[in-house]
Amino acid sequence: MRFSVAYIAALAIPALEVAASRCWAPAASVSASYGPLKDLRTDATLFCNRFSSDTTAIVSSGGKYVFGFQSAMFTGTFASSTSCLNTFNQLVTDCYGAGPTVPATIGGTIVDAGGANLAISFGTGAQF
Repeated sequence: MRFSVAYIAALAIPALEVAASRCWAPAASVSASYGPLKDLRTDATLFCNRFSSDTTAIVSSGGKYVFGFQSAMFTGTFASSTSCLNTFNQLVTDCYGAGPTVPATIGGTIVDAGGANLAISFGTGAQF
């Protein structure tokens, strides 16, 4: 059986995409302090810069990283530091919403193209 290069490439493209975010409960239902949206963009860079080596695949034992009121944790492997940054920012875009200081939800999870499962809490009220 022969497959064209275009067909094989089309099959591979979905594997490179970031999965959809799964947002947690609405923020209004939790009494918490939240970090502003602009801080989360900075946190994404700080979090993912720890993967800025020349290694293209990052294996982790997991762990919780705290940035002010926000925190992030993950298990698995990020495809790359760039993929980590894109995944982190996608979750923030999908689940934080447009409000500059109060998020729409308390956080969420997303799976990176490399298979890492990333969870971000936007405030002190969310539990991992």
